[in-house]
Amino acid sequence: MLDTDRTPLISILVAARNEEESIINCLEAIERLDYPINRVEVLIGNDQSTDRTAALVNEFSADKPWFRLIEILPGSGALRGKTNVLAQLAKQARGQFFFFTDADTTVSTNWLAAMSHYLRENTGVVTGITLPDGPTLFHKLQAIDWLYNLTLTHLLSLFGQPVTAMGNNMAVSRKAYDAVGGYESIPFSVVEDYGLFQAIVKKKYSFRNLLDKEVLAQTKPVETMHAFLQQRKRWMHGAMQLPAWMVTALYGQYLAAPFLLLLSFFFPWLAIGLYATKIFFQTLIISFGISRLNQARLWPYGLLFEPYLLFIGPLSVLYYFLPTRINWKGRTYQ
Repeated sequence: MLDTDRTPLISILVAARNEEESIINCLEAIERLDYPINRVEVLIGNDQSTDRTAALVNEFSADKPWFRLIEILPGSGALRGKTNVLAQLAKQARGQFFFFTDADTTVSTNWLAAMSHYLRENTGVVTGITLPDGPTLFHKLQAIDWLYNLTLTHLLSLFGQPVTAMGNNMAVSRKAYDAVGGYESIPFSVVEDYGLFQAIVKKKYSFRNLLDKEVLAQTKPVETMHAFLQQRKRWMHGAMQLPAWMVTALYGQYLAAPFLLLLSFFFPWLAIGLYATKIFFQTLIISFGISRLNQARLWPYGLLFEPYLLFIGPLSVLYYFLPTRINWKGRTYQ
């Protein structure tokens, strides 16, 4: 059991915009957290929703004073969209640590205890792992995609390489947040979690990317190919700010098929060898992630990851370079 006299006060920040279909599942998961009620506050930012999000939150929290709905005012400049919501919630938060999750995400029971264990001394940000959860083949392949990339992120973090954070499963010390000036001082980005993560790391705070079933959260997968490509376009905007070797590796992963096909015309055995090496290490990483997270049910879909990637990779790169705007939560961004 936690020692409530020494347990830090935690503020959970949830941005919500038109989330009537998922917000209650999110809040019920938070209510089940194994953490003293008197040491946690939950701030839900209603980002000008036009559906029943606010009404559902008010109904749910009527007899739970540690849950608070906060109406979000319009922002400007660096404070737009989700960044604006989180900045306003952080101003009202009282906690020693800020825990971020999304309205379409359900966290694990041990989320607060397991993540806060690593928020000590000079650690500024700790990231858990989140996987999409849905019944269709497309949903399962998204889960394998996330598992593969987040396992890679975890492995790179073991060597001190900062890649990114997950805004739906992230904990930040208030000290680190204040040190970077909060979201108000960070240039606007459609990947606000990455922006905050990079700012904290630049201030010489340490970080952790966990790969542990204790901090495994579930989120809603995207339902259509257009929504999927919009999601990837937004993520790739953030990825382009990574070191050059990481960007090169990302393109290598997404464009392996056309590159190896071209190479095969000139050096067929080299192309075959490189492809076999890629499949070997890819399978090894997926196997490691599945084992660490106790997700054996995903193994059949892991075997389909390569054909999925052969199709999705080039398509994502092509869509990224198309002169289209990013549409996110009903708003458009350059």
